[in-house]
Amino acid sequence: MLQIDKTVHGLYPDAKMGILAIGNVDASAPPDSDATAEAVNEIRRRYGHLDRAGLKALPSVKPYVDYYKKFGYSYHVLAQLESILSGKRSLSAPSGLLAAMFQTELESMLLTAGHDLAALQLPLKLKLASGNEQFQSISGTTVATVKGDLMVCSGNDVISSILRGPNFGSRITKSTAGVLFTVYAPQGVDNATIKTMMQTLEERIRTCSPAANTLELHIFES
Repeated sequence: MLQIDKTVHGLYPDAKMGILAIGNVDASAPPDSDATAEAVNEIRRRYGHLDRAGLKALPSVKPYVDYYKKFGYSYHVLAQLESILSGKRSLSAPSGLLAAMFQTELESMLLTAGHDLAALQLPLKLKLASGNEQFQSISGTTVATVKGDLMVCSGNDVISSILRGPNFGSRITKSTAGVLFTVYAPQGVDNATIKTMMQTLEERIRTCSPAANTLELHIFES
């Protein structure tokens, strides 16, 4: 389901990407409030005792902090985590499917993007951005890639990059019947952490979509 371009190895020799593809999902199922509350409690249990320096030093966070810093950015999932821990933000989502993704991303702190499987041309390709590619972001605005950033392409179209996030065209909607999640893992994120995260996400999706069937759960390495 994924090919890694040979140029990725030269710049990011230890880069990995987790792929979780699941069919027969119910994207219209609402979030479970009890499951959301449990996820928030788990997030606070894992991270609530740490200050910002402690959070940035975590093995699951530091690789992203270092990656973003190289480009002059801050890891946005860390900011989201801090908002949850401070109570400034709730862990809300429009559907159970998206709630499962957000909950698992914040618990694990591994950068995750979700896509409608039917909108993708497989195999996907993990490539280095030239800085000249443009795509419609999840917010609907046109964005340009950042040179040297890792991006995923479906055919000739960019569907996400680490720094710019996912695209609009392959977003998960209420009519989505199959989903594909990509887990970006820059140098320093180990396979066991990625696999555990994807298995947790898989279990959560089965809770809101009991008839779901897993099509792929695999870690690709450069």
